[in-house]
Amino acid sequence: MVNILLVDDHQLVRKGLKALLESHEGYQVIAEASNGRDALLLIDSLRPDLVLLDIMMPEKNGLEVAAEIVRRPCAPKILLLTMCHIAEYISEALKLGIQGYVVKDAAPTELFNAIDTIMRDEIYLSPSVSKQIMTLLQKRNEKETVVNNLTGRQVQILKLIALGYSSKAMADELSLSVKTIEAHRSQLMQRLGIREVASLVRYAMRVGLIEE
Repeated sequence: MVNILLVDDHQLVRKGLKALLESHEGYQVIAEASNGRDALLLIDSLRPDLVLLDIMMPEKNGLEVAAEIVRRPCAPKILLLTMCHIAEYISEALKLGIQGYVVKDAAPTELFNAIDTIMRDEIYLSPSVSKQIMTLLQKRNEKETVVNNLTGRQVQILKLIALGYSSKAMADELSLSVKTIEAHRSQLMQRLGIREVASLVRYAMRVGLIEE
């Protein structure tokens, strides 16, 4: 039997999840919490096998709670069940050692599969989450390639161009002449094979030098 602690700040969500989970003969919901502080107290007193955890909550968000859980001896396994698809949150969750990340629009069978998977000491990510991680890794690799292939000054200028700086504003920001800025921009565009400023902006966004 998998003893589960449900942590979500919406009562209707918790009640629905409890009914769903207890329809599976191998799961038992032993307690519920509506915030991170109460969740940590229940973990210490009840020692659940699994914590089903939302991210967006009062009194410590899900990632803050997870960071405290994983430092505990004999820590329970953690499955994030959330509407949050932000790649940085997903990446942070994996760095913390969270075993599962499932989106709330998943089918019940996916949730059951996720629980069974992480109870076998394996990792489970919803397909949309896996896609986000792959996109994030690709951006990081492309950003690393850009930084390695351009001079530090060219990277600075690329960022400033993407942020909408004029040649004069870049010159003032970097304490250079406008002529020098324009020479760097010309070299940058030649090295990247890009002929338009708008394309430079899109490129900087795509590789993660600035946020979209």
